[in-house]
Amino acid sequence: MLEKAITVMQPWVEKINELSHLKALKKAIVDLLPIFIAGCLILWINRYIKWNDIDQIGLLFCQVYPLFLVAAYGYHYAQEKQSSVIEIMVNDIIFMLLFRYLGNMSMQESCLIVLFFTFIFNSVFHINSKIPVIKSFFPQGAADYLHKIMLLCLNFVIMGVLIYIGLAFYPMLSLIVGGILGAVNSIYGILIVILITVFFWSTGMHGIAFISTLLRPFWLQMLMLNMSQLLMNQSPLYIGTEPFYQWFVWIGGSGTTLGLVMLMRCFSKSHHLRALGKGAFKSGWVNINEEVIFGTPIVMNKLMMIPFFLTPCICVIVSYIWIAQQPFLYPSFLSPWVFPFLLGGLISSGGVFQILILLICLFIISILVYLPFFLCYDKQLKKSEETGGAICTISE
Repeated sequence: MLEKAITVMQPWVEKINELSHLKALKKAIVDLLPIFIAGCLILWINRYIKWNDIDQIGLLFCQVYPLFLVAAYGYHYAQEKQSSVIEIMVNDIIFMLLFRYLGNMSMQESCLIVLFFTFIFNSVFHINSKIPVIKSFFPQGAADYLHKIMLLCLNFVIMGVLIYIGLAFYPMLSLIVGGILGAVNSIYGILIVILITVFFWSTGMHGIAFISTLLRPFWLQMLMLNMSQLLMNQSPLYIGTEPFYQWFVWIGGSGTTLGLVMLMRCFSKSHHLRALGKGAFKSGWVNINEEVIFGTPIVMNKLMMIPFFLTPCICVIVSYIWIAQQPFLYPSFLSPWVFPFLLGGLISSGGVFQILILLICLFIISILVYLPFFLCYDKQLKKSEETGGAICTISE
């Protein structure tokens, strides 16, 4: 049954990941992440220094970041379509600035809606670029030049029409985006994301890569709004931002496997798991766990897949309920994913040391949930090693 599901889903996953607009946007977000993280680290340090000018710069950064994102997306989309990079980047920037100016709204609040219309505009731009060169009595060079000007004029007209439509339907679109953000931010939405992610991992596919392609734009907008609220000394709005997954769910990597690594390193009686635990110990603390997923293995292992699904779900429920009671603990800052989870969680919450209690509890939960399955699997591997058998994945 699982093999059939993989066969059916894998082509669809590959098609989604190869969509030009999503692929370009994903590359743009990844390219700009170091800038975003560096800004977050400075703002986090300033939570202790409390220099007001830095917070004001942070608010400005949140306002203009969508403009950088649109420009970077335009760059990668132009490369995908082998079009003029400068033309598409400039047109996309003009589109966002006009949308923001005519609609009298902040760029960060309208970011997702503008991106949607930018997708449409760039698709039309790409189609228009294929219109044959107008033949005339002008010399070829002059004809090509006039043809290009005419196409740009046509694209500006289309831009105006799309902006008009976007502003006319903005209230409705804003409600739709708000509903999506609310669903993504809810505990049920987060649990669905977790289950999809670990399902893909358990079948051998990169779960985070697929999910982030679809949800990272929404996570980014929620994060920017949270940062703005916190910098204005107001309560953040969203729990389910990307740092929530990074530091309160994926402790040690997808599947919350740091507890399993600790068990393998300290208590394993089988040679295979003990060696794996020693090798994966350092990488587990910086949230790299492919060695554990494929080396244990957890992939297609019916026994170890149970805690692989169960542990992150329990961590979601515990951390969501805990954080929901204290709005100023909402994950509002992005930090390097290779940080140890205690430091990453502390930064994400704005430097409130109280969050360390929750993170330690989550780590203990990961150990306790994996413990009975680890003992059973370790016992079977030990027996298999003693009899000279192969590693048993219990996938039959």
